[in-house]
Formats: sequence, structure tokens, C-alpha cells
Amino acid sequence: MILTCYYCNKDLPSNQMKRCSRCLLVTYCSKECQAISWKASHKQNCKIHPSIASPTDPDKPVSKAERPKKSTPEWVDLEMDRALSRWLQLWRSCFRSWTIIALDLANHPPERVMTHCMQLIVQPHNIEGDPAKRYHVVQASVVSISDVQAVWPELHVSIDPTDFRCLRFVVILQDDNGEARRLRLVHWNDLNVDQWRKIDKASSASLGGPESGWAQALMDAVASRSPKEVEEMLGKNRA
Repeated sequence: MILTCYYCNKDLPSNQMKRCSRCLLVTYCSKECQAISWKASHKQNCKIHPSIASPTDPDKPVSKAERPKKSTPEWVDLEMDRALSRWLQLWRSCFRSWTIIALDLANHPPERVMTHCMQLIVQPHNIEGDPAKRYHVVQASVVSISDVQAVWPELHVSIDPTDFRCLRFVVILQDDNGEARRLRLVHWNDLNVDQWRKIDKASSASLGGPESGWAQALMDAVASRSPKEVEEMLGKNRA
């Protein structure tokens, strides 16, 4: 399986990637990327995965020998998180591109990147042999970060009032009954933000405004196309 570095977006086989030993959710192509990411933002958001937290100190992981045994409820929870991480790694680049489109920056003040984010609600969609189709997006929208935090008070969002290039999207995983099971926050600094603020207002609205249909286009693309096809559609050339 090919995984993507959480910091630099480099793609490598899974056996060449390093996984964060605390949250078990993000992967890196090198120790250098892991160290830079930790200092930049991951330190603020990384939490010990509940399934490997020490019963006496939740801020410390248990040893590998003490970790959940296969098929136990704790193991199932861990596998759920890993599956969501794998799916997100495949789609992360596309969702980053869609975030900057959906925020419609040319028609809003610069502070919009600090107050709003793209929100995706996803549900299981098990298609054997295709990890990119493990989940499908049932709702896409732009929401205020404060509204997300009101529903998920444990979510910590670090906002630098001087950073106008940091973008965010959140993914909420629901079960088949529509009950929320997981929330994942992704944030990054995008050097293209200034360009998107300067494009023609009508063009920005036609791509990401309320009447643009971007949300349905995203849901349809995730359902019917591969991540590579969607990246090409969005004009995203990854290194």
C-alpha cells in the first residue's frame, strides 16, 4: 500500500513510512519530516490513541505487549482509526484543494481561514480491494470552527491570529446509523491562498460559492473517481 507523508505529501510504500507512536494515525517519510511536523503543529493535536493509553496515565502509551489483541473491542476501534487514516491519506490532497475552493476567499475577509473550515461527513462504504472507496462522503459544507467545537468540545484548534495561510478541514465519521464515531482535523499552510484571494469575485463564487454546486461535485467525485483522477480534474500536480 502507498501512504502519504503527513508533512511533505511524499508518497512511499507503507513499509518505508514511519508512524506516529502516540496517535498511530499519521505517517511520515523520514525522521526529519516527523520532527518538523511535531514542532509545527502535530504536538498540539496529537493524542494517545485510547486503545493504547496506559490505564494509570492516559498521556502515556502502554508497551506493545500490552496493546489490544486481535478481534477485541479495543482492537476494532484501533482498526477503525487506521482505516480512516488510510482513506484520508489517499484523499487528503484532493480535500485540501477543495477546501481552498469552498472557502470562496475572494468574496470574504482574510480572517475567513481562521473562522471557517470545510466539513465532510463520511460513512462506511465497503468496496473490497479499493481503500479509496472505504468511505463515501454524505455531506460536504463550509462551517464555522466555533460550531464544530461546540459539538466536539474536546477538539483543540490552535489558531495564530497572524497566520492568514493556514487552512483546515474536518472529517466526521458516522456509523451506518448516522451516529458520529470519530472526528479528524487536518490543517496546513497553503502558499496559494493569496492568489485565491485576488481572483475575480465572480469566478471565485462560480467555483466555491453557495450556488456553485461544489459540495455535490465533491461527493460525486469521491464516489465515482479515483484520487488521481480527481487531482487531475482539480489541476493538482503533486510532486
